Amino acid sequence: MKKHLLLLTVALSCGLFSYAQVSFGVKAGFNAASMSVKQGSPSVTADTKMVPAFHAGLIADIALSENFSLQPGLFYSAKGTKLDVPGPTVGQEKVTATTHLNYLELPVNFLYKHELGPGKIFAGFGPYLAYGISGKIKVSSQYFVNREYDVKFENKQQSPDSASVAYVKPFDAGANFIAGYEFKMGLVFSVNYSLGLTNTSPYDNETEKNHYLGISVGYLLHKRK
Repeated sequence: MKKHLLLLTVALSCGLFSYAQVSFGVKAGFNAASMSVKQGSPSVTADTKMVPAFHAGLIADIALSENFSLQPGLFYSAKGTKLDVPGPTVGQEKVTATTHLNYLELPVNFLYKHELGPGKIFAGFGPYLAYGISGKIKVSSQYFVNREYDVKFENKQQSPDSASVAYVKPFDAGANFIAGYEFKMGLVFSVNYSLGLTNTSPYDNETEKNHYLGISVGYLLHKRK
């Protein structure tokens, strides 16, 4: 009985992958990264600015039908923001804090594709999950000594004996929206918007959510002609 079940499982798996037409590839590009930041009680939305960043990694394209596919990926993705904090009095110099965060990110996009010219135009959406691996926060001003903080991805607040360390929650999750064009020979161009939905700050009275606009180029191997 176990032998029959094993043979049936193998047969179904082979049939699924035969139908699915899985292709693998690489992808890399530019991130215009920033954050939505709210601080204080009652909360005040901070004025954040974009920082240039990048992403690079692997993708798989699983054709579910002629027009639909599932496209998971695994990326090294850099995020962050620049935040200007005004001085406490009028005319006092502001302080600039620049945050760089590096994640391993797993997006899973559901795509609709349509034949157009020498390839297919596509659009889709899906969730993503990311795990923080490294980061820096640089604080600069004209009249004070510049400071640099190492980011530790732990869900705890800064203690007095770790003044050079800032903490960020290790997990980030949200939604991803993507559109682009795929040539028959495998070259892919795309734009995507990543919207963080989880608060990555462990500090009281503070909310931080990642977001970025990405522009990518990729190549899918073993494309079916």
